Order: sequence, then C-alpha cells, then structure tokens
Amino acid sequence: MPSIIMPKKDLVLASGSESRKIMLTEAGLDFSVKPSSVDESVIKEEMEGQPFDQQVIALACAKAKEVSQNFPEAIVIGGDQMCIYNNEVFDKPGTREKAISNLLKLSGTSHFQYSGICLYKSGQSLWEHCEYAEMVMHELKQSEIENYVDIENPINAAGAYKFESLGCNLFKSVIGSSYTVRGMPLLPLLNKLRELGIIDLNK
Repeated sequence: MPSIIMPKKDLVLASGSESRKIMLTEAGLDFSVKPSSVDESVIKEEMEGQPFDQQVIALACAKAKEVSQNFPEAIVIGGDQMCIYNNEVFDKPGTREKAISNLLKLSGTSHFQYSGICLYKSGQSLWEHCEYAEMVMHELKQSEIENYVDIENPINAAGAYKFESLGCNLFKSVIGSSYTVRGMPLLPLLNKLRELGIIDLNK
C-alpha cells in the first residue's frame, strides 16, 4: 500500500514488530524502521512490582530514547506490549511448547493486553500513552490450541496469539481497541501526530 501521508518531519519506528509496522503502513504513513538494541530484561527487572501501565511505557520509552539519540531530527515512535493474567506477565513464548502452555492457562479466562506508546525527539519525550484491552478467551480444547499454534506459530507474540489474523477465533469477546490488542494504540498516536502538526491529509 503506497504512503499517502507525508509527515512534516521524518518518522522512525523504534520497533521490529511486524504488527506495528503493518498498522502504520495501513494508516498511510511514510516512515522508516530502526529497531532499538535496548536490553528489555534489565528494564523489566528494574520496574518489577510497578503498575503494568508504567512498566509498558518505560519499555516503550527506553526504545524510543535510544533510537532518538541516533536520529535527533526525527520523530521517533516507541511501543511495547504486555499480556497480563492474574498479575502474571506472559512474555513472548519463544517455543511451541511454551505457546501451548500459555494458551492452556489463558483458555476460558479473562486477561489483559497493555500497550504503551510514546514519541521522542532528540532524546526527549514529547508524549507517552498507555491503553489496555480485556480479552475473554473461549474454553479451548488442547487439540484446538495445538492446531492453532502449528498453523500460526505465535512464538513471538505476547500472549501466544496473533489477534490480527487467525488468533481472533480464540476469543469470546474483547473490551477495548483491536489496535491496542495488536500492540499499538493507533488512534491516540495519530491524534497526537496531528496535534503536533506532524501529519495532516493535505498534499
């Protein structure tokens, strides 16, 4: 899909997330991707015990700040996502076995997807925001879970599912934005970029 919105300043996405890249592309933005090299485990350890909205924003900001220092003239978008069930963080599973285990725990329950977003310029924060969505999963048979994991291989997805595709079939209901579930509160981001005068629909 060709970009239709040319920002007034260079936009950089400080994330290797394919889902965030797709959302920005679908919104018609012209941007580049420069994933950060931040060690997320260090930040998670430092932030352990803090409210989840603060944790996910801290992770997003750390990524954006690092990339922003390397591209000081650009507006850098940072994002992060955390899947939470019963106050436990469900990180990206990494393996088929862990993905199946995570989905067995989430089956028939209600859990939350927290999504943090921020904008940085010259290493300084311009804006930070967090949203969450409540996810109600069907009671799933183990065979359904195994089949799903084998088809989509969601080992790099928070919560072990890809809601933007086949994973939506796992859910009974969602309270919140589908953009938030996919890893980025897109409308608040677009609103802020418009408010800052960085994007509009004029040629």
